[in-house]
Amino acid sequence: MRDIQRVGPYVDITEARDPLDSALVVKLGITEESFQQNVNNGQKTVVAQYFGMVQDCLLSPIHCFKGLKRPLMHADDKEADKSVIIYSWRPETDYVWVGSRFDGKPLPKIPPPNRVFVVLVREEKQPNDYAQVGKVFGSIERWNWIKEDPALPYAPVGWRDRYEARLWSRSV
Repeated sequence: MRDIQRVGPYVDITEARDPLDSALVVKLGITEESFQQNVNNGQKTVVAQYFGMVQDCLLSPIHCFKGLKRPLMHADDKEADKSVIIYSWRPETDYVWVGSRFDGKPLPKIPPPNRVFVVLVREEKQPNDYAQVGKVFGSIERWNWIKEDPALPYAPVGWRDRYEARLWSRSV
């Protein structure tokens, strides 16, 4: 876990595997609005998971998918579902927040069995280029645990029904 790295509208920037080529790396950000929504709603475990698993583990995913098979609107984009990137893997550790909002910290715990962790990223239509970090490919929107698919290890159950395409899978 590291200190957050504020850049432009993002409260933090991190590296992730490129959706088009798992051997390459892109930059992702989480907006102040998305992060604060979790904090203000008292989503302490979600915040702990960000610091423990999302912030520095987006080079770990085994699978990358694109497109949600359900409608999603974001701002004026009525087809935002098409630009969602989904990363999935099974981290060895889950996290919960212990203590108050101001003096607490993420505490590791055993992850739920038969589950995979997914992170949903909204691809930026026109990525901004920041002097400190370069281009920010997308915005981290959500993350959570989902049942694992019995036929495709490290993938969410029913991934064919959830997502439009599997972009890549890495060997374990």
